[in-house]
Amino acid sequence: MKLTVHSSRFDYDIFLENNLLDNIENYIDVSKRYFVIADDNIPIEIVSKIINKFSDYIFINFPEGEKSKSLEEYSRIINLLLEKGITKDSTLIAVGGGVTGDLVGFISSTLYRGINYIQVPTTLLSQIDSSVGGKVAINANNTKNAVGTIYPPKLVLIDPTTLSTLPRRHFNNGMSEMIKYGMINSEKLFNIIKNKDVQNNLVELIYECLQIKKIFVENDEFDNEKRQILNFGHTYGHAYEAYYNYEKYLHGEAVALGMLKSCAPDLVDDLKFVLDKFSLPTFDPADKEELLTYIKRDKKSRADGINLVLVDKIGHAYIQNKKIVNL
Repeated sequence: MKLTVHSSRFDYDIFLENNLLDNIENYIDVSKRYFVIADDNIPIEIVSKIINKFSDYIFINFPEGEKSKSLEEYSRIINLLLEKGITKDSTLIAVGGGVTGDLVGFISSTLYRGINYIQVPTTLLSQIDSSVGGKVAINANNTKNAVGTIYPPKLVLIDPTTLSTLPRRHFNNGMSEMIKYGMINSEKLFNIIKNKDVQNNLVELIYECLQIKKIFVENDEFDNEKRQILNFGHTYGHAYEAYYNYEKYLHGEAVALGMLKSCAPDLVDDLKFVLDKFSLPTFDPADKEELLTYIKRDKKSRADGINLVLVDKIGHAYIQNKKIVNL
């Protein structure tokens, strides 16, 4: 399966195919030099499938987890790349989940004022969401994605067989974002997730999510209007992540809590049922006033409030500017 995303910089392709990494030479020129970056917890068999096809490569890894999306790790990797002789025409390859894609994408957008990078997402969350659209960033001052750019990849290569290596918790983490797509855009998708075996329909469901993401990204590349709907659950979600210092919840788990705070009351039970199906959290005792201090730091906040994404019926979302004190 193939999708092409149109951006102001260039168009880029997304390829989705089981066992794609076994034939990566069909998608990129393996005779060139590549800088492959992954976290230190990614299964070696996934990395090996890629680098074993290259005649010239540099491999760099970093500690797993949200805390690596930091100015310190950014600086360390930049210096390593420079020491290894990276040039303006080099290409980085981000192999891993959302943290890897965000970090490598941000490095790519700023090194030499911009070099090419390829996304090879290996988690469900990154395959259906974060690898597409060019949002790249690092965290600062306990604020999620405080420093970032919008810088699209040259290519996205998705091999759903990599998901077989994921711990169940990390797979469910990605399901939160898939549930989000159903809530904001597709009652049909939501009902499939609710009533059917996701594993038996996984490739088709990934493709469906990518189609939704493509529409939002192409219509509002720089996240000024309708694309903000993709942030459903994220305002509170980012606050929960920061509140617990990125130690209690994975991103999708925090978004699950955020979605419950941002949907109509008559949808809560239905949403809770689906979240429970994938062992996602539906309650947290965090103090509301303390959460609001993190929401005030959210990159979407303005002097007059914050654009909050709300869902009034399954498959339909809208944006409402609200005073933070009234959340």
